Amino acid sequence: MSHEKDRASRRYVAPLREDAALRTRRRIVKAAKEAFEKHGWPGATVPVIAARAGVSPSTIEAIFRTKPVLLKEAVDYAIRGDFDPLPMSGRAITTEIEAAPNAVSMLELHAGHLRGVQGRSADLAFVVEHAAKSDKRVAALWRQMNENRRYGVEWAARTLLAKPGVAHLRVVDVERVFWVALDWNNYRLLTDDVGLSPEAYEQWIVEYYLRMFALERRARSRPA
Repeated sequence: MSHEKDRASRRYVAPLREDAALRTRRRIVKAAKEAFEKHGWPGATVPVIAARAGVSPSTIEAIFRTKPVLLKEAVDYAIRGDFDPLPMSGRAITTEIEAAPNAVSMLELHAGHLRGVQGRSADLAFVVEHAAKSDKRVAALWRQMNENRRYGVEWAARTLLAKPGVAHLRVVDVERVFWVALDWNNYRLLTDDVGLSPEAYEQWIVEYYLRMFALERRARSRPA
């Protein structure tokens, strides 16, 4: 009877330990994102991140092994906005954008989505871009981020060109417009230097899309 109780106890304790480990991992990733954004690649040392996360440096090293691995985790978290491993291509916002009934509503949804992604990741992208110049492992991450951005540009172009009323647009021109919109540097320029709020940035992107694509924004372009 005692053996059965021991087994039941171990089964109960294991999920608690796994949950605690997951919380610790997420706390470290959040702390790393904040540290990288505040101190940059050289200044965001493992001890600095550990202090912010409330763990020991050895805990970070045991979980993530190297700082570039932790940086990649922070980038994934920033772009997705959560710890769900589901890629953007499989998320509800992607389906919603693809299902938009017309080009204008699709672009409005895309601008709102872009505001969230850029707002969470633009500062971190700056860190990666500059660290890539001195660290080959970070350079690989930067290349992957740009490949992902290329996919985002091509997907947005395909999605827009599948909508009615855009026969006047050429693929090459559409992709160029999205390249500008998806540039992290442009988000920082418009918010940090120009002084746009995130809300004003989103509105600017919508207006930029409509001007560049020669589309008119109706009073109510989104479906009720």
